[in-house]
Amino acid sequence: MNVLGVISPGLKVLFERVGKPEVVNRPDFFRFGGAGAVIACNHVGWADSLWMAYAVYPRQLRYMSKEELFSSTLSRWVLTHGGSVPIDRADPSPSSIKTAVNMLQHGEIILIFPSGTRSEENIAFKRGAATIALHARVPLVPAFFQGPKQMQVAHLLHRPLIRMTFGSPIPTAELPFGKGTTIDLTRQLQAAIGELRSIADSKLSAA
Repeated sequence: MNVLGVISPGLKVLFERVGKPEVVNRPDFFRFGGAGAVIACNHVGWADSLWMAYAVYPRQLRYMSKEELFSSTLSRWVLTHGGSVPIDRADPSPSSIKTAVNMLQHGEIILIFPSGTRSEENIAFKRGAATIALHARVPLVPAFFQGPKQMQVAHLLHRPLIRMTFGSPIPTAELPFGKGTTIDLTRQLQAAIGELRSIADSKLSAA
């Protein structure tokens, strides 16, 4: 049973009680039944992945999560039913990459944090998101999350602004395979997310 699919409508209502969500420039192909894509987003805390799932609803968002999180039976059950796929971030195995590519080719949307870690800074990106998108021949979608690092009970009373902004999808279908291509795609991705960050910061300053 797809547990997340069953509880998602209720979660959507709950999320709208603990924040003021705003989704900007959501790609048209994210609609239900659309094509696969890799979303690459900044990573500031555990809440951003949940809010990105809100941004693509009613589509289910899948995640590439570090395999250490799957160590216990309970966490493995929660992560698996929440849409996560384990991956060794230091040395991704061909099988984990193949699993991700297969999901994308079957119309799934996968969220990857190219920074590889939580950070407020604009640090160098890893090539995993570009590599997986290129091999699946799906768009690479830059995104920027603005909001609290965590969800708190206090947010029920003082609902913070939560903004998920998407950039223009970067096509991969016609590009040649190879390290050079993934390096170039990663540079494009980092520049695009950097631009989204600058726009978000300017809006915050003007508010």
